[in-house]
Amino acid sequence: MTQRLLVVLAALSILAAAFAGWSWWRAASDESLARGRDRDAILSAAGPYLVTLNTIDYRTAAADVDRWTAATTGQYAKDLSGDRQLQIDRAVAARTVSTASLVQAAVTEIDVPAGTARLLAVLDVRVSTGGGAVTPKMNRLTVDVSRSPAGWKISGVQAAGS
Repeated sequence: MTQRLLVVLAALSILAAAFAGWSWWRAASDESLARGRDRDAILSAAGPYLVTLNTIDYRTAAADVDRWTAATTGQYAKDLSGDRQLQIDRAVAARTVSTASLVQAAVTEIDVPAGTARLLAVLDVRVSTGGGAVTPKMNRLTVDVSRSPAGWKISGVQAAGS
């Protein structure tokens, strides 16, 4: 009787181990897991870049605009580079100080093979000009993100409907 019980327990242990191995393999090769990792990588890159693109201080405008360019890719980066001096001059002339924080962001579209994604983001932006009072504003944005050799970067930003 004891020997029969040991055989049954051994068989159950083997079945449990086989099921655990199969479950682990299935989870490791699950496409939604890879998609979730890509989504998380996009969000962790795009969030700080969006904050960067909405931050400028007239005292450090040149470095701030250079950070804008570093956070972007494609035609958007070229446009920002082309307008670099104009952006600096505007910030200095108006004595602009703008800070931002990311309130929330979510990936709405993702095409990993093409290296593109789109997300919706809400930023709390606080702007002061001429040494005046800070004006708070919630910016709702549609953001295009593209994979570059340096990782995921912002390739376009548009105001989203409220």
